[in-house]
Amino acid sequence: MQRSALKPKVTALATLLMAAGFSMPAWAIDLQPGDATAPPPGLRGVQLSYLNAERVGANNARIDQTQVQFRYTQAFEMNKQPALFYLHTGTGRNDPSGALGPVPSDNGMIDTTLVLAYWPYVDRASKTFVGVAGYLITPTGSYSSDRAINMGENRYRWAGQIAYQTRIARDLDWMSAFDTLWFGKNDASRSLADQLGVLEQKALYSAQTGLLYHLNQRYSIAASYFYSEGGETVFKGAAQNNSIKSHRYQVSAIMNSSIGRFTLQYGQDIDNNASLEDKQRTFLRYTKFF
Repeated sequence: MQRSALKPKVTALATLLMAAGFSMPAWAIDLQPGDATAPPPGLRGVQLSYLNAERVGANNARIDQTQVQFRYTQAFEMNKQPALFYLHTGTGRNDPSGALGPVPSDNGMIDTTLVLAYWPYVDRASKTFVGVAGYLITPTGSYSSDRAINMGENRYRWAGQIAYQTRIARDLDWMSAFDTLWFGKNDASRSLADQLGVLEQKALYSAQTGLLYHLNQRYSIAASYFYSEGGETVFKGAAQNNSIKSHRYQVSAIMNSSIGRFTLQYGQDIDNNASLEDKQRTFLRYTKFF
């Protein structure tokens, strides 16, 4: 009875989301504070992250997202310059509610990301770095064509990124980056309106900038701004006229200790034309280098 009462509301929302071309968010390749610093060769690291996010749309549509993420990093030299490789994966759950309550939830693995980064310019005296990176996101995440909302995207994605970081004042670093994200096809995409077909997506262009202030050797704070544009989806051969245009921010508090680095991050959308907006996105990260 409850599901029947909700059905008209879900149908109306599905029409809205189909007009926009519904998809889970495709954000910039976010860099964490200080990520553009060239690592010393041989450095290895592991990072565990916990994500809690809340996405809200019209008619009280809501998706609560939780993830536990794992990253392994290995630094080395390439052409006598710093380079690194990292693998990023994890598991989590998407829980629809409100107007999306009848839509099935999903839990399982997220898509796995492989990254190769290289620093063609390093000036450690002035703490100035220029880095480039290539990303391959593989479809290892949980996915079923019977669900409209999934942990994975059932398609390959790849990106190129360039980043610049320098010290602009005592204990104050500035970092900026630009990336382009390209998308492969999802041959078994299902919309909230229960239509099954091929999903394609145009390139997404993103820029980010941020400041990192070192309070002392133990504590740091950071603030970052992200802008994304593009990424229009094409579903069943029809362009959805839903290019992304989003502004968002993130603030970070960082503590270095003898057992590793702890980072608390909070962010949300400032302005977003998507059907669902991030009302809050919180990360708790633990990083250990060895």
